Amino acid sequence: MFRGERRAKILDLLDQYGRVEVDDLASRFGVGMDSIRKDLQALAKEGKCNRVYGGATRIGEKDEPPSPQPARSATQSAVPQMPSVPLSAEDAGRLAVAKRAYLEIHDGDSIFLDISRTNTFLADLIARGDKQVIVTTNMIEVLQKLSNLKHVTALGTGGYLNVQLNGFVGDTTISMLEPLLFSKAFIGASGVNLDLAAVTCNNIDSGSVKERVIHNASYKFLLADARKFQVKGLFRFASLKDFSAVVTDSKDPAVLDSLRRMGIPTYRALPL
Repeated sequence: MFRGERRAKILDLLDQYGRVEVDDLASRFGVGMDSIRKDLQALAKEGKCNRVYGGATRIGEKDEPPSPQPARSATQSAVPQMPSVPLSAEDAGRLAVAKRAYLEIHDGDSIFLDISRTNTFLADLIARGDKQVIVTTNMIEVLQKLSNLKHVTALGTGGYLNVQLNGFVGDTTISMLEPLLFSKAFIGASGVNLDLAAVTCNNIDSGSVKERVIHNASYKFLLADARKFQVKGLFRFASLKDFSAVVTDSKDPAVLDSLRRMGIPTYRALPL
């Protein structure tokens, strides 16, 4: 991406959310934070944004002073509130990833949610939100969460029901998916092997469905909580470079640097 294109996209994000952060932009565009700082300085000099500590705000937007209650950013407020219930560390990571993924969904999208624990959280957010979308899924739990909602058209793939996975897989499912096109697909994984740039799962039939969906989607988002970078699944169903972006809560510099070196846009998960 050329510098001018990146700056135009930064302005789009400012217009949408009111504020942007240097580290989030660096991860999103796969460049260093110094490059983003120069972008923001140039845009501020042109009178297109306000430069503030850690990022920039939209013209006319005030940078709020610190307060005892942590202020919610415009980005966070765009995400539906979830009930405050105790979560395991793993599920907290999945929810954080799902919240960031939700921001990539817009009215009119036709999306696919595959068999993934993270996608059950994303389905909860879609159900609680008001975005008018079509959701196709091969996961029973996701289908149950999104059925009978006015703002969601929920479609199940059908096919062979794998009780252990709680979803549809196999040749029939793939045949049903073949003619369907999606604007966005949100894909889970059992593990991510950074050395091989391999995205893996533990069920070959599920992996075949994921592979078909990736082929049929315009934008593909890999949902990978931090734990996934420490796990290697049995079957490789995609390369990291097959994805438009990785959504993760990982704070490991080695992981983030590896993704950046590969040129994979990385969207950092929202804090809970």
